[in-house]
Amino acid sequence: MRNLNRQKAQPALFRGLWILLMGLAAVMTAGCGSERDAADGQLFNSVVLPTDPVLGLFCADVGLAGSTCVLDDPENPFASTTIIEFIDFENPGNKFQIADTIPVGPTGAKARFYFWATALANRQSGENQYYTALALHEVFNANSNPFEQDELIRQHALDAYRSLLDNFFGGVTVFKCFECGLDDSYDPPRFPQFAKPLNTLVADHLYRRASTTDASGGDYPDGLMMLIEGTTINVLDLLVQWEYAYQPCTDVPECTNGVITKAEF
Repeated sequence: MRNLNRQKAQPALFRGLWILLMGLAAVMTAGCGSERDAADGQLFNSVVLPTDPVLGLFCADVGLAGSTCVLDDPENPFASTTIIEFIDFENPGNKFQIADTIPVGPTGAKARFYFWATALANRQSGENQYYTALALHEVFNANSNPFEQDELIRQHALDAYRSLLDNFFGGVTVFKCFECGLDDSYDPPRFPQFAKPLNTLVADHLYRRASTTDASGGDYPDGLMMLIEGTTINVLDLLVQWEYAYQPCTDVPECTNGVITKAEF
């Protein structure tokens, strides 16, 4: 489950080389050092995360549906991490809890790719594929500029976005809204949940140029450079080549009303 209000801000504590991963004793293997925090009794484990933006692909299909090679990558700091998926409201898992401790911005992009690719290797889902693709998009952005771009990662990010459309077209990610008020119809009351279709999020990241007045201060969605050069017509053309049709959103910069469908020729 994704906490909508935790997407942007992260404590400065987690912006350095070391990162604390909180969870059950089973979260990390016995080989990692651990200590118990006397303040709250939680078990903490430490791993070293990469902070550079240069990513080498361990195999040709790493981070794509069906591939598990990331688990054998010696550069993967999460290879032995137990990532627990959401089961129900009583068993929310630790996936987003761990993901949200990875530093935001370019210094965390590479680690974010390894985390989500590991989650995907352990459980094939649209949510895991989407966040893997988004992390690759971040790595591309961190290692590129308007004059020189990381072509290998650019293409792999496109492959990961396409993998979601091809393998998890009906997939969703669920957001919990903490600003929407408690739902009194449940006992005990809980915060409302909203499912967002992942296929439209993919089309949005490929197509939309965000307003130059958005919080990121950039010209691209979430501050990310576009993966497809040229005009947005090129994006629509590529989606047709992938056998999808996209009706672009009209409510820019929010872009909430775009529609993507499987094309039939």
